[in-house]
Amino acid sequence: DPRSVDLPWCGAVLRLNGVVEETGLAAGVQGHPAIGVAWLANKLAPWGDSLKAGQIVLAGSFTRPVAAKTGDSFEADYGPLGKMSFRFV
Repeated sequence: DPRSVDLPWCGAVLRLNGVVEETGLAAGVQGHPAIGVAWLANKLAPWGDSLKAGQIVLAGSFTRPVAAKTGDSFEADYGPLGKMSFRFV
């Protein structure tokens, strides 16, 4: 439930091959990640389109892009919200 989390204070630690490359807070996305989602919904409305319940919408990144090459492993740690890991092959 997004209302149970103080979204602007959600943080991330991005590791590349075990080394911290980036950190950030969701407040870096227009002050609150929901602002970008609301902007998108408002841009779709004049064309009769809308966001649907259950759709995944990415609000924006609060870490800079990090270059990757074959064999690199990444971990994005969002603290209590979970973490994900992936490797480029």
